Amino acid sequence: MDFTRELETIFQKSSFIAENHPDVLADFSDIIGGKYTVTRNDELYYEPKGKRIKLSMDESSSAVRSLLDIGFYLRHEAQIGDLLMVDEPELNLHPENQRRVARLFAQLVNLGIKVLITTHSDYIIKELNTLIMLNHDKPHLKQIAEKEGYRVEELISSEKIKVYIAEEASIILEGKKRKTKCQTLTPADIDPELGIEARSFDTTIETMNRIQEAIVWSEE
Repeated sequence: MDFTRELETIFQKSSFIAENHPDVLADFSDIIGGKYTVTRNDELYYEPKGKRIKLSMDESSSAVRSLLDIGFYLRHEAQIGDLLMVDEPELNLHPENQRRVARLFAQLVNLGIKVLITTHSDYIIKELNTLIMLNHDKPHLKQIAEKEGYRVEELISSEKIKVYIAEEASIILEGKKRKTKCQTLTPADIDPELGIEARSFDTTIETMNRIQEAIVWSEE
C-alpha cells in the first residue's frame, strides 16, 4: 500500500542504473515487452512496445504484474550495495524470459547489487551456468558468447554466486552430539568450468529423459 501511495513520488526519482546503465533498463523492457507509466493521479499503466495503447494492471498480463516492483526498483530506487530479494522470479514467465531474468540478475550483481532469489526454475539455473562457463578468457568461449548474443557485462564469476539446496540431510543440531536427519539448506558446489551442481533438478530431468528414451526406442 505504501508503494501504491508513493507511486508518483517514486516515479520522479532516477536510480544509478537509469543514469549510468540504460542497457539494463532496455533488457528489462524486452522482458516485459513495454514499459510502466504513472499519471499525476497515481494511476499506473503498462504501455506495450510499438502500440499506442495504455493498459491498466487489471488488463495486463500476469508477467507484467509480477515484475512491476522490480521494474520500478531498477528505474527509480536501485543503489549500489542494495539487497534485492525476489521470491520465485520465474512465476508467469516463458522459459526464454526466465533466461533473460537470469542474465538481468547477473548484470545487477556485477554492478554491485546483492541479489537473493528462491527458485524452482531449471532454466534460470542453467542460464546462470552458461554465464559462469562463458566467463573465461578463451577464444572459443568469446566466439560462442558473441554468436549467441551474450554481452561481457552479463557474464559472471563463480565466486560471486552462492547456491543452497533445500533438502533432507544429516546434520548436528545445536545442543546435540549425534547427527539428525532433517530439512536444511545444503551449499551446492559451483565449478568455474561447469557451473552449479543442481542435483535436485538434474535427478528429475534425468528421470524424464530416461522415460522418454524408453518410449522412443522401445520395441512395439
